[in-house]
Amino acid sequence: MWSDRVTVPMAGVVPTRWRGQALAMVKTLHTAIFASVSALILLVLWDGLIGRRGRRSMVAATVVLAESAIYASNDQVCPLTPLAEQLGDGHGAVADIFLPPWLSRRIPLVGGSLFALGVLLNARAWHGHRTVQSSPR
Repeated sequence: MWSDRVTVPMAGVVPTRWRGQALAMVKTLHTAIFASVSALILLVLWDGLIGRRGRRSMVAATVVLAESAIYASNDQVCPLTPLAEQLGDGHGAVADIFLPPWLSRRIPLVGGSLFALGVLLNARAWHGHRTVQSSPR
């Protein structure tokens, strides 16, 4: 994982007495990012379902794709997970905090599928939009 080159030195400079607070901050940030990306996936899906064309879906999709590239390039592990583990957490993941284990293990599959469906529906909305020109009288 490329993230170890960043997270090991980061965790190493955190004094032992502050590791609990640092871990809480990492877990909070990790949870916020997870919730935000999940919300963006649902936004792309929703806009696709209702046929809403707009810049917000494109921006949301770009953020999701960027986060996915980071995740995929790090052996399918969020870079904050090893940092949390190096700070003392047993497993570093955040999805299992509020999701049942069977769903937590399938987040990439479920999220990826919903995102792909949303992108397809958005593409249909963009492609299906035709500008109606009035005929000359």
